Amino acid sequence: MVQNKVDTKEYEEGRDLLDTIDDPHGLYEEESINNTPAEELDLKQIVKEEKAKIKTLSLKNTKHGFRGSVSIVRIIPYILLILGFIALKNNEVLELAYYIPSLLIGIITGALVSKEVLA
Repeated sequence: MVQNKVDTKEYEEGRDLLDTIDDPHGLYEEESINNTPAEELDLKQIVKEEKAKIKTLSLKNTKHGFRGSVSIVRIIPYILLILGFIALKNNEVLELAYYIPSLLIGIITGALVSKEVLA
């Protein structure tokens, strides 16, 4: 059957089943998407089209940003900071000359650790 198709040149140069399963949308094909030479492209028009695709600030995007900013992981440290100030002030041991640099050391350490973890 295969030999008959080869002899009569009825075969197709298309993708086989395995290629279709591995890459259903043809993302890894060697053919370029845009065959237009660079001189013929209207870059200003392309930039305008891409800017139009960028999401603008909407109520939905603001809601998701607000939800992340009031997460429990962010609120607990601020609560502890405020309670620390209140406790020190009530016990009359609040020395800002010692407290503020100590907070700065914690902030710098946290920033360095987060960079190592996220890197």
